[in-house]
Amino acid sequence: MNGSIIKYTIGKLLQVLAMLMSLPLLVGLIYKESFTDIRNFIIPIAISLILGLILVRNGSSKGHIFTKEAMFITATCWIVFSVIGSIPLYLTPSNYPSVIDAFFEMASGFTTCGASVAHNLELLPHSILFWRSFSHFIGGMGILVFTLAILPKSNKESSNLMQAEVPGPTFGKITPKLSQTARVLYLMYIALTIVTMIFLLFGGMDLFDAIIHAMGTAGTGGFSNRGSSIGYYDSRYIEMVLSIAMLAFGINFNIFYFALFRSAKQAFKSEELWWYLGIVGVSALLIYFNVRSMYHDEIYSGVSSIFTVSSIITTTGYVSVDFGSWPLFSRNILILLMFIGGSAGSTAGGLKVSRCVVVFKSAINQVRKAINPLRVNVNKMDGKKVDRDVEDSINKYILVYILLFVVFMLIITLETNNFESAFSAVATTYNNVGPGLIDFGPITTFESMSKLSKLVLTFAMLFGRLELYPMILLFAPTTYKNLKNKNRKIS
Repeated sequence: MNGSIIKYTIGKLLQVLAMLMSLPLLVGLIYKESFTDIRNFIIPIAISLILGLILVRNGSSKGHIFTKEAMFITATCWIVFSVIGSIPLYLTPSNYPSVIDAFFEMASGFTTCGASVAHNLELLPHSILFWRSFSHFIGGMGILVFTLAILPKSNKESSNLMQAEVPGPTFGKITPKLSQTARVLYLMYIALTIVTMIFLLFGGMDLFDAIIHAMGTAGTGGFSNRGSSIGYYDSRYIEMVLSIAMLAFGINFNIFYFALFRSAKQAFKSEELWWYLGIVGVSALLIYFNVRSMYHDEIYSGVSSIFTVSSIITTTGYVSVDFGSWPLFSRNILILLMFIGGSAGSTAGGLKVSRCVVVFKSAINQVRKAINPLRVNVNKMDGKKVDRDVEDSINKYILVYILLFVVFMLIITLETNNFESAFSAVATTYNNVGPGLIDFGPITTFESMSKLSKLVLTFAMLFGRLELYPMILLFAPTTYKNLKNKNRKIS
């Protein structure tokens, strides 16, 4: 790998991080927070700028960013952002007494997981609350996508960076120029966020709360500035607004682009879209009929079912009701939704609907072939044949996904003997959902876990958000051997 261009690119990204952290600093000034709270952001901004300058000077913009370089840069960038971004939290010990706690919370922010170790959000200053949710907004669309959107120019190889970060099994440009694609994506992203914020204001939220929850919805992250999350507002209007918004951010952004600027009819022919909406509709109905006897108000149980399904399948993780107390049937549906996730090319986590559909169709075809060996079965999506290479890559991805899940869960079971708690803890962090079940359910946090378990789940978040391979590359010993050899050749 080309070590020089890796250092140069990471250095530039650190300069971008310093710029981004100036926003919560500004929030602190607006709310006239103490010098200590302001200083807590000045320190990481200075560290980020200095490290960025050192790396840029010691690196070089010349060379190529191939797939390996892109994956290495992506994985390193997300870890470094989480570490430096956690400094203000660590310097705010009321909720984050250790480095691991702060790192967990910040990685949860950037990966849009939304799992938290904070036990009393009301003690946190506005700047920290803003920074937690702003990290969702940045991480939702992607750190590198944001950087590409603001760069004055980018070469063709920058698509490798974008492909290493954008979630989903497929990647494609919606405009001829990559930087233009990134800008279009971010403009739509910002516009939908503003619309969500406006509707929340109509529901009675104050401006700060509306901004916090709009950013959390946009990034499908789920951090709230309220200890009881959306349940604090006890508003069916707010729950329905957020349900629709969460579902919208769980849709492939390419569909919005084609619907707005090309053919709306063609855009809404997306098979993944209809599977996604169908799964949401069926799941909400099943849960509604299963839990309606628990509540006296039919509207309350209906809205709670829709809201919770929308929150879990989009991996947002906002909570309006204690779904951990629901019957096992409903809880199992929610567990399945954690794994399915949203659409490819959305801000949601999970396996993605398109992968699940392809695997489901492949399984059906295998059953048909077993019954009738002479039958020719073709796997199709959107009326087009799915290439065998695509099927193989999806099958291999899911195999690696399952193996890593098992490893993470085995480590977590060293601490807890409750299978549902351990399983849901890994499922919710690995798929970037947020709340789990039983010991780590919607009304509890991950505060009680050991430092080892918190660290393991932090990396589970990063593996899940970056779709495994960049993180695997980062931890592969051969990566550094190749990097060393490449640097020796350059020198």
